[in-house]
Amino acid sequence: MSPSSFPLRGLLASLLLLGAGVPALAAEAPRLVSVVRVENRPLSPKIMVIGSVHSRNSAELTAGVDGRLEWVAEAGTRVQAGETVARLDQSRLRLQQAEQEALIERESITLVRLERDYRRLQQLLASKNASQTELDKAETDRDMAAANLKLAQIQLKIIEDDLSRTRIKAPFGGIVTARQHQAGEDIGRAEAVLAMTDPEQLEIRLHAPLKHSRRVKVGDSLQIYHSEGEFEARIRSLIPVSDVRSQTFEARIDLPLEIQDGFSVGELVSLALPIAPKQLTTLVPRDAIVLRSSGAFVFKIDEDAKALKVPVTLGDGAGDWIAVQGALTEADSVVVRGAETLQDGQQVQLQAPAVAASSAG
Repeated sequence: MSPSSFPLRGLLASLLLLGAGVPALAAEAPRLVSVVRVENRPLSPKIMVIGSVHSRNSAELTAGVDGRLEWVAEAGTRVQAGETVARLDQSRLRLQQAEQEALIERESITLVRLERDYRRLQQLLASKNASQTELDKAETDRDMAAANLKLAQIQLKIIEDDLSRTRIKAPFGGIVTARQHQAGEDIGRAEAVLAMTDPEQLEIRLHAPLKHSRRVKVGDSLQIYHSEGEFEARIRSLIPVSDVRSQTFEARIDLPLEIQDGFSVGELVSLALPIAPKQLTTLVPRDAIVLRSSGAFVFKIDEDAKALKVPVTLGDGAGDWIAVQGALTEADSVVVRGAETLQDGQQVQLQAPAVAASSAG
């Protein structure tokens, strides 16, 4: 063997030694993760139902008087409470008002004359120049005239009320949503002239199977899901009655004022409705769930500070927490930060305890 082969063998030996040392150099330090303790608490099984957003103030407006329309507000017009949204022609009613005022004037003159006749007959009766029968008749005539005057004044008030109804006013602030009649049309007192709604005062209404109506009560909070996220809202009223065909009950839920701007009348939302008594359920934070095409799993930390992969089946949500079924107990802690890149059995180092979302709800 030539002397020049020795340097080559030395180089190969050095490379082998370096290669043997690579695993030791490449060994990863423990992964830094945050964990939260698993919870067991009562939770009701739920079904998802569809609800819709409605205005608490919505109405079809009628005039309450017959007449010809002069003007109707355009659909889409925003109005304040008390603002005129339609007008009827007042010509006929103005004539009736003038006629009734003239009638009142005539009845007033008649009453004054009969009152004067009655007083004169009282004086004549005292001097024996008139009979009691004449006085009684004069008193009756006077009282009848007073009653006729009162009836005429009441009729004038009715006409004035009809006149006020020729100006249809908005009962609340909102938007005109439809015109049922146009200017120039004759309408009846009970015909709807236009429709309006208040887009500022909103609520959610849901219709759910009647058999579940006993699982909720006024004041309960329901989890609601929509395109922008989820939130909780309280049931304001329940209508636990149904017709034979629909077999549903209705719940009306207050939409929190601070998020109403994100909703429109008619929008659909999903609600989680309890369908059975509460059962003790295992829950983990939603951040602990790792979703893959093969399913969902979490990483729990064992006593040797290793991350163990635990397949789970997901259940109902409860705010920032979610019910799961799997090999977990209340004594386990699951990874909520750093789980996405963990490997089963990987050594970990715990950060300061993560602040989990409140489970009070």
